[in-house]
Amino acid sequence: MSASFNKLFSHLQIRVFSFFAVSLLAILLIATGIESLILSRLLTLSPATQQQLHTLAEQANQYIQRKDIAGLAQWESEQAFTLYTLDPQNQAISQRAMHPHFVFKLQFSRQIQQPMGDRVRKPLIALPLADTLDDQQPLSLVVQLNADLHPAQQLNTALWTIRTIVGITVLLLFSYLLSRYLITPLQHLKRGTEALAQGKLDTRIANHFSTKEPEFYHLAAEFDHMAEQLQQGMQNQKRLLRDVSHELRTPLARQELALHLLEGQLDERHQSAIARLRAEGAQMSSLINTILDFSRLNNAYIQLNCSQFDVGALQAQIQQDCQFEAKEEQQIHWHNHDPLTLFTDRQHLCRAIENIVRNALKYAGEHCEIHIETQLVAQQLQITIADNGPGIPAEELTNLFNPFTRLDEARHSSQGGFGLGLAIVKQCMKLLAGEVVASNHPQGGLVLTLTLPVNHPNAEQEPKKTSAQLSAPLVS
Repeated sequence: MSASFNKLFSHLQIRVFSFFAVSLLAILLIATGIESLILSRLLTLSPATQQQLHTLAEQANQYIQRKDIAGLAQWESEQAFTLYTLDPQNQAISQRAMHPHFVFKLQFSRQIQQPMGDRVRKPLIALPLADTLDDQQPLSLVVQLNADLHPAQQLNTALWTIRTIVGITVLLLFSYLLSRYLITPLQHLKRGTEALAQGKLDTRIANHFSTKEPEFYHLAAEFDHMAEQLQQGMQNQKRLLRDVSHELRTPLARQELALHLLEGQLDERHQSAIARLRAEGAQMSSLINTILDFSRLNNAYIQLNCSQFDVGALQAQIQQDCQFEAKEEQQIHWHNHDPLTLFTDRQHLCRAIENIVRNALKYAGEHCEIHIETQLVAQQLQITIADNGPGIPAEELTNLFNPFTRLDEARHSSQGGFGLGLAIVKQCMKLLAGEVVASNHPQGGLVLTLTLPVNHPNAEQEPKKTSAQLSAPLVS
């Protein structure tokens, strides 16, 4: 029976149903308790009505004090209430005739401070009088309350107001508790997912969950299993790359040594072939280093070394290094609209910009001009790098940052390169919480735009931040 019940209803369904059932029961009990506590107060005559009745009693006292029975009778008949001045035997001293129903209700007369009942009727209210006649018997003024003055007229509105306030309050409380019950596991899962996306492959979250919550616990266990498989796969991949690079570098080193020995033994007729072999080996070694570099950026957890620096100093360094590598006819121009101070990983940003500039120097032509513009746009740092080369086909813009992309139709490949430079740029910007976008200039040439999120500068921050801690670089 228990097994079949568990098949029909999960633990989470039962818990959610329990929350709603308890909240409904709490609303009923609390509302009923409050109503019972204040019901008598709600059914008591209002102060204005009580004052009105006391005024009538004072007026009756004045007639009795003057012993003006005829005037008392006329006064009673002129009032908006049905009322009589009675002796202890419930006889009207004014000799006015009382309706039999009035006489019957005298036994149920109430004091002015008593609750009037929860039904709109015409209760009789007895008010003792201070003055008496010659026989010194205590007198009382009995007033039949008009229906429109009965406090039960507003009872329904008051009770529904109480129920509404109690219902909303209890629902808000239990909604908060239910949301905490549901959101807390989701927050653990969200933090684990973010950490995994940032490269922390050793992230595990099952320890934050209890087996008493099987749905959440099983989900967390599956997440940990996925993270473990991903970590194992990444470790195997890195190990494979490391082993392959080692296996490739070893014969390359032997080849370089053999070429060096041959160079001294062969005459000049064979020197060009040896130089060609040495260049091919150097290119192969460079390819291995580039692939390993891209693999580390793409798969490993990189610790960012953030510091605060002036963009002008970064400009001078990059412009000097890249202009040294450029040909005499190639020019690099850097335009800073505003003095900027950047707080981020300088090495990765410098690497991204240099890769783009070197790529333009290779493929934009022997007489190219490269313009770099840095400015703040909509609270973002924007670095635009444009060349005056041939550009690339618009349909290839989205593939430009894919690894090993070579667009021979648009750019010449004779200058070398392995198609990893812009892929490395994309990974560097990803580490810096930014992005890179490619477009063609209307007048010709390729435009690459680096965009980094902007926050207010904070000089008190730690000089080093991991990619998990760094939500965005800071610019002023």
